[in-house]
Amino acid sequence: MRIAAFRSTALHLLPPVLQRLRARYPGIEPQVRIVGELGRGTAGEVADGRADLAIATVEGAQLPPGLVVSGLFEESYSLVHPAGYPAHARCRWLTGSRTPARTPASGGAHRTGSRGPTIEAEDDGAVLSLVSRGHGVAIMPALSLVGATDSIEITDLGPERPTRRVGYVTTPELARSAIVRALVRELRNAGSAI
Repeated sequence: MRIAAFRSTALHLLPPVLQRLRARYPGIEPQVRIVGELGRGTAGEVADGRADLAIATVEGAQLPPGLVVSGLFEESYSLVHPAGYPAHARCRWLTGSRTPARTPASGGAHRTGSRGPTIEAEDDGAVLSLVSRGHGVAIMPALSLVGATDSIEITDLGPERPTRRVGYVTTPELARSAIVRALVRELRNAGSAI
């Protein structure tokens, strides 16, 4: 089974899911390919025949036609800043590939640069590294913050915090297969813990 996933799901969601799946189906050999969330992203891998299933941001994304798309879980965003540095202080905003355009905490300031210069990075790992080194603040999704060091502080953005819908994309033929249905069940169970 060929799986395309964006970095945070490949690192923090898939390992235990695939371990449980292999215990139930010893004959499968999952292959995970980490794909950026820009452009066609993980869904493009399925459309182009390079993956059997993709984990993708399914809300607000332009997904290729003719594929089966379904949600798995909602992932919330939080404000992250260097430890000991006031989250509200004037600072550089760092943005990842799927940073929401407007949040309650920023009022959209991280897109306009009104609180200081903005740095854009395609990889949430790079953004987290910059924050941990004191180079700015960011609004990041929960899975990207798994295992974050104590050099950063994570602030909940409250009930109006932004979220993203993470789901899966596959072909109509594969959607009916027992192995894909089993993988989707495991992904939903894992996602409910986020």
